[in-house]
Amino acid sequence: MQKERNFVVPHDFSEAADNALMQAIEIAKPSSSKVHVLHVISKENEVHEARSRLNEILSSSSYRNLEKHIKNGSIFNIIGEFAEEKGATAIIMGTHGAKGMQKIFGSFAMKVIISTSIPFMVVQKDSEIKKVNRICINIESSAESMQITRLASYLAKTYHAKIHIIAEKSFDKSKAVKIKNNMVLLSKHLNKIEVDYKLELLDNNNDWGQTVLKYGRENSMDMYAYSYDSDRFLASNDKFSQSLLFNEDHIPCLIINAKQVTSTYF
Repeated sequence: MQKERNFVVPHDFSEAADNALMQAIEIAKPSSSKVHVLHVISKENEVHEARSRLNEILSSSSYRNLEKHIKNGSIFNIIGEFAEEKGATAIIMGTHGAKGMQKIFGSFAMKVIISTSIPFMVVQKDSEIKKVNRICINIESSAESMQITRLASYLAKTYHAKIHIIAEKSFDKSKAVKIKNNMVLLSKHLNKIEVDYKLELLDNNNDWGQTVLKYGRENSMDMYAYSYDSDRFLASNDKFSQSLLFNEDHIPCLIINAKQVTSTYF
């Protein structure tokens, strides 16, 4: 029996959070999944206003399987802990982007993302909420890079979308074999669940993030998906993560902190 799916939307009463909620509802509708709308406060005297504003948000939506929650604490641990407690399929989070000093010290979004094993979908304020037709999955030679494929496969199945599995061409024989094995493993899974896909190895022109984004524009991607390995990269200098999460095309991005995941890929 398949586990019932539910989604968590951290809401700070911003336009970006409104957009994330619309995206979560779009994903939840096909299976009538529950969407938990979470607001985090830092002081107890903020509860009354927060409850009032959440009531207004929920009452204005035609989707009825919404549930509001107010938690006191820091967003950097409360969001992940709450999602784990609910057994969330994913956290759908709006972002205002990484600006100024955040580009140096790491965005708030990345700090939240690396706090949990629950996958995230990051939606920008200007992201278009629409049917997903093409999902771009970035695969590497590591096993960790495969961890985002569970959520990406589910979304592709839900939307009847095509998955583009891409990887960087490697002249290292051992690395190339591992990449090929990962691609074969994922393609077998997609065949099994009857999801259309395409495999491509791309040349890297010195900046892999920009290479992926260029591919995305040329192939009209609606979503990017990749696994974040927190042991190899620091949030403060992970240029690839920053480029995908805050891409100028405002395409939503799926991301998971692979080092915290203990389950199998599919």
